[in-house]
Amino acid sequence: MQEAFVKIWRNADRYSVTGHSPMTWLITIARNSAIDGLRKRRPTEDVAALADTLAGTGITGEDSAVAKSEAARISGCLGELEPDRRGAVRGAYLEGRSYAELAAIYDVPLNTVRTWLRRSLIRLRECLSR
Repeated sequence: MQEAFVKIWRNADRYSVTGHSPMTWLITIARNSAIDGLRKRRPTEDVAALADTLAGTGITGEDSAVAKSEAARISGCLGELEPDRRGAVRGAYLEGRSYAELAAIYDVPLNTVRTWLRRSLIRLRECLSR
């Protein structure tokens, strides 16, 4: 968070009024900083391993059980996606890969990756709401 504030402070002169609010500009910088941080780490964990990590951080037994249950639900819903879409979702949201990287991995156009991710997230939301 501090890195985002420093970037905003150093680049305040670059803000230009284009019809968007200053808050949108600030949020974009913060979001991009967070994504950059994720890409630097390149985690290779899957959803279940992430739940185990959360469980080992001093969370109560009930919270741990809920986290594992949610991880199982998410894994089940991910299993309903086609293999390439599932891989794209994992790559984008668990591994921090960019759309361009995913397009190169799956040898599809960039906009196809965007469509895959958007539609996959809609299917995941529908699955998780059942």
